[in-house]
Amino acid sequence: MEPDWKTLPSLASLRAFELTARSGSFASAARELNVTHAAIAQRVRSLEADLGVALVRRSGRSVVLTDAGARLAQHLTDGFGTIAAGVGALREDQGRSPVQIAATVYISQAVIIPRLHEFWRLHPDIQVSILPSQDTVDIVSLGFDFAIRAATGAPDWPGLAAEPLLESEIIAVGAPSLVTDHMGPPDQLPWIWSAGVPFEEETMKAFGLDTQRLKNVDIGVPFLQLPLARQGLGVSFAPEVLVRDDLASGALCRVPLPSPFSVTYYAVTPAGPVRPQAQAVITWLKKTLAKTA
Repeated sequence: MEPDWKTLPSLASLRAFELTARSGSFASAARELNVTHAAIAQRVRSLEADLGVALVRRSGRSVVLTDAGARLAQHLTDGFGTIAAGVGALREDQGRSPVQIAATVYISQAVIIPRLHEFWRLHPDIQVSILPSQDTVDIVSLGFDFAIRAATGAPDWPGLAAEPLLESEIIAVGAPSLVTDHMGPPDQLPWIWSAGVPFEEETMKAFGLDTQRLKNVDIGVPFLQLPLARQGLGVSFAPEVLVRDDLASGALCRVPLPSPFSVTYYAVTPAGPVRPQAQAVITWLKKTLAKTA
């Protein structure tokens, strides 16, 4: 039977009565709901007034159900039990479903994957699935929990919520064989970048480089730029957070050029509620990246 919500008593009153009936006292029900004894008693009285029938009788510090109260209590216990089972099953299903993340190849390989063991040490029951991609993924239609995206200014992603994770400056880097004390002017070095890509051209110009005069090593595959820079094929640029381990190990060296600007990485989620498991990953990422800042 479809319920007539206009005629049903308030859920607060029904819940207060069901707990009172099950525990046998206003005080016990009040402790379970973390409210006062008087608040529970008032809600039960309100329910009795709404239904026009006595549901309980006071007996010292306890309450005794009337026949009408006993019948209603049984229905409510069954109904709330069904609701609890449905909510529990949904949460269990959501808990088993892995947190799906879309991120660039660089941030996946340099930041997230090397540190996932730290997350699983804290949350061994949460599965994580990462899609490394250079393309902007439609996380809503594809069902992703969130994406990690970068922006140099205020983000403009309609229908999505963005939570900042980390700000990192853009720097130029190259292998030790190229970046030496005697390497000469930076514009005489071979640069690994993609002509015709607006962000890359703007970045090169922001470094003060004439893109028309540079020796350009263009391989057409952006996520291979840093591996080729490590091999000494040329110098390139990247957010500092992505090459921090390379700089520490000596695999790459910083080209002596001032950083022209910074990028901010965001956890981007579909508008609306975020699964607790996904929020746990986002919170961990914020703390982890803050330590590296």
